[in-house]
Parts: sequence; structure tokens; C-alpha cells
Amino acid sequence: MDATSDRARGVLSGMGAHRGLFVLVSIATFFEGFDTMLVSLVQPWLQEEFQASREALGDALGWSSAGMVLAFFVIHLADWLGRRPVFLGALFAYAVLTLATAFAPSLATFTILQVFARMAMVVELGLAYVILSEEMPAEIRGRVNGLFGSVATIGAAMPASLLAPLEAAGLGWRGLFLIGALPLLLFPLYVKRLPETRAFRARPPTRFSLRDELALVAGLFARAHRRRLVLVIALFLPINVWSGTALYFFTLYVFGERGFTAADLVWLPAGTIPFGFLGYSLSGVAMDRLGRRPAATLYFVAAFAATLLCYRSTWSPAIYLGYFLLIGLGGIWTIAITWSAELFPTSVRATAAGTTNNLFGRLGLVFAPMLAGRVTTALGSTADAITLFSGITLLVLPLVWLLPETNAAVLDEAGEATD
Repeated sequence: MDATSDRARGVLSGMGAHRGLFVLVSIATFFEGFDTMLVSLVQPWLQEEFQASREALGDALGWSSAGMVLAFFVIHLADWLGRRPVFLGALFAYAVLTLATAFAPSLATFTILQVFARMAMVVELGLAYVILSEEMPAEIRGRVNGLFGSVATIGAAMPASLLAPLEAAGLGWRGLFLIGALPLLLFPLYVKRLPETRAFRARPPTRFSLRDELALVAGLFARAHRRRLVLVIALFLPINVWSGTALYFFTLYVFGERGFTAADLVWLPAGTIPFGFLGYSLSGVAMDRLGRRPAATLYFVAAFAATLLCYRSTWSPAIYLGYFLLIGLGGIWTIAITWSAELFPTSVRATAAGTTNNLFGRLGLVFAPMLAGRVTTALGSTADAITLFSGITLLVLPLVWLLPETNAAVLDEAGEATD
């Protein structure tokens, strides 16, 4: 961890005047990570309180993730209105909706609120990566985004340790959503301190037009961008399927098939925080040292192995280790998001991010949990179902090597990455 800490300090030093910006978006993303894990973490409690079946829980997971697809219709507005106003709106919306979820009276209400909360969370996170990619020096961009992604893993690790104390206090799973709404208190600071990116300010003023907006989206399918667009979508789909199964079904798996309780989750952050921080930070190092393609390959193969370790083991320490590795290997998101941001021009970068990840890629996060719930029932085992789904991380490997390598590329203000 000392070497990792030294690397983190080195990256922070290389940011120069942008350190304040990094801190701002990192705080927001800490809570984004916190909130993202809540829906999957509280599944056993939702099952008990709302008397829900496995299929109903899988559907709730899937439909709540549909908000991430809807994020497409918001995030691409950042190419017209600016990164700053759309980011701020998303930050405010997800905090309010997370607060409202704490008072959900039914599984249906819970799901509807989370549809829109997750839409806002994805917009905030996607634009945070765009903002950092446009503002940070090219030679440390991968490491900056890796360090940034690790902050989300710290946030994602915290809810597990809070469940048992919140149960003892009588707040239960609802208390987690109350905590997740804390960004509301910091919102005035973001309004005051968050700047617009230089790349966006350097663009000539553009008039908002629905026709032009649709043309911008359609332009991504033109010959100039089509191949990259399809390949990036093919990169994001397996990541979403893997996340929506291996990560989302962990609590149901260990509670239903391994005899875990809330007390067994309390100390999870002792492993998920260091493994998550290390895994996300090393994703940035791997990108900058090895290149985008080798880094993605390494993380996909490791994701498959870690899923097998977690879901095929019956020994608790091995299950914990597998889960810790799964959290750290979420760094594949940082690789994919950074890589995709480097493949498209400034004028369509946010729109491309929304199209590839949110409109198409997130369909994996919507339908994989629904299908996994049904496969679990058919096989009679969550472990068997998730093992089956994990194979997608190997199927994508040939496509990884068809994408251009963009390591250390400079993002110019008129076009895509240039050497």
C-alpha cells in the first residue's frame, strides 16, 4: 500500500492547479459509489420486507438499472449546455431521489425512485470522467482516472459495514439511503467552485436545437465513427453484464447459499477498500504503462477468475477474497471509460459516452439481472447462474484488440485523440 500511496501522491502532484477540481468530483463520486451499491446490497432485506421472489428481485435490479439507459438522454446535453450545468443538475437529482428512496413504501415505489436516481448517478459519473479527461495533462490522464475510480470503490465499500449498526439503531436498510443523500448539504459548494472545462469553453458558441441534437447522435453512426462506436459498445456490454450479475447478486448468494448474516458484512470494508483502491489505481498504471488493450485484457481475464473464486468456493475466506478481487477489478470501468473518451472528438465526446455506455452498454445491466434471476430459479443455485454469466468476460477479448491503442494520446479540441 505504501507504493500505491506514493503513486497517488505523485499523481496529485502532477495535477497542479487541477487538484481542487479532482477533490470536488471525487467527493461526489464517493457518494455515487456509496449509492450504487445500495440496491444490490439490500436485496435480502427487500425480499423479507416486501415478500418478494427471486424473479421479482432480479426484475427490480434490472428495472432500476434502466435509469442508466435513460441517462443517455441527459448526458449528451453536456455537448450543448456544457459539462458543468448538467453535472450539477445530476448531482442534485440523485441526492434528492436517494433521500426519497429511504421512505419507499413498496418494492414498486423503491424501483421507480431508483430508476431516476441511477439515471442521475450515471450522468454525474460519466461527466466526471469527461471533465477530468479534458482538464488533466495527457501523460497522467490514465492514472488520474484510475485514482478517481478508486474513490468510488471506497464509497461502495462503506454500506456493508453500516448495515448491522443501522439495524441495531432501528433504521435498517432505509438508514443507508438517508446517508446516501448527504451530497445535498455540499451542493452550494459545487455551485460555487466547479468550473466549466477549457475544452468546452474553447468551442465556438452553439445554439441548442432538437434537430441538431438528433443529427449529432446520428452522426456517430456515420462512416467516420461507426466502427469505433460498435466496438466500444461491444466493450461496455460485457462489463455491464458482469457487474449486473457477479457484483449485484453477491448478497443474495452469500445469505441464501453460504449462511451469511449482516454481521458477516461488517468487516467487508477492511478488504474492499484496499483491494478497490489498489485495483482502480493499478488500472490507471496499467493503462499508462502497458497500454489500453493489454490493460483491458488483463482485467477481463482476472474478472473471470475472481468470479469463479467467489461463487464456486464454500470456504468463507475464499469467498471474501473473491469478492475483494471483484471490487478491485471494477477498475475495468475506468479503462473502458477513459479509452472511449479518447476515441471521439470533443464535439461529440459526451454524446459518444452516453451512446456507447448508457444507451447500449447499460442494456446489459438491465437485462442480465432479470435473466440471472430466472436462471437462478431454473438451476436452483445463484452460484451456478453467476458462473455461467461470467464467461462473457472471456468472449469479449478478441474485440478488445480491434480497438485503436490511445495510450498518452493528446485530446485536441477539434478532433479525437492525436499522438
